[in-house]
Amino acid sequence: MNKSHYGFTPQKSIIYTAIALNDFVEEDLKAGKVLVKVSLDVNVAFDASWWFSNLKNLRVFGYPKNLYKITKSYFGQRTAILLTNSIRMKR
Repeated sequence: MNKSHYGFTPQKSIIYTAIALNDFVEEDLKAGKVLVKVSLDVNVAFDASWWFSNLKNLRVFGYPKNLYKITKSYFGQRTAILLTNSIRMKR
């Protein structure tokens, strides 16, 4: 795993991400470099995926238990709603 990876990593909370980003930006600004920030929103990344298969693959490929448990919890607390002109179904 990349040393810059902070998500789902023990002892690396969001505060460490902010500190690392701040240090990086300050260093490059002092060196007179141009900075560009790119952001990726993965809010609905799992909405179209097959949850059972994702969980199975995490086990098969030996991902850490904490990553598996967080993912399982995320999938387990979701609902789906189908809306049409005359029908509303919730699962």
